[in-house]
Amino acid sequence: METKTDRRILRTKKAINEAFLELLTEKDFDRITINDISERANVNRGTFYLHYMDKYDLLDHSIDDHLNRMIHSCTFTKFTEEKLEQTEAIEALKSLFIYVEENFAFFSSMLSNKKTSTFRERMMALLSSGMQKKMHMQGINQNVDKEFIVQFMTTAFVGTVENWILNHMPQPPQWMAEQIWTLFERNGCK
Repeated sequence: METKTDRRILRTKKAINEAFLELLTEKDFDRITINDISERANVNRGTFYLHYMDKYDLLDHSIDDHLNRMIHSCTFTKFTEEKLEQTEAIEALKSLFIYVEENFAFFSSMLSNKKTSTFRERMMALLSSGMQKKMHMQGINQNVDKEFIVQFMTTAFVGTVENWILNHMPQPPQWMAEQIWTLFERNGCK
């Protein structure tokens, strides 16, 4: 019996998230209301509030979910904690770009909507943390201030991904992964 309840909850949350994403592609975050989301998801407001406190809570959950899935798609932990061979690293990065490509609507909405800058900030913080861990474990760039190089690499990476998304992904994931890897490699981050 609990499985049915869990499935209904999952279906409801999925409908709410899909409705929210559709609305984000149509209008600014500030202009989206709980009524808009509920109507689009075909649920009542009470059902929405059973799952989320407000639209900001929904946004936070949506960001967390996508960032976690993006990180898992590319074995980010392995990438940040081990020195990978070039082919392994490129495959990990390619997986990340494929995930972004498959979820284009979400990422383009998050990056183009002015009021969802929290997404970019959280993506930067996540990548910065991983980069710091990698540099610490591998003793990368000992002669350069670590905070500076982490900020530089993270900002460059996020900016490149953002540009790729906002320009409707003109290059394939494989090409993007190879280019990013080349830049990492040149900065001693393997």
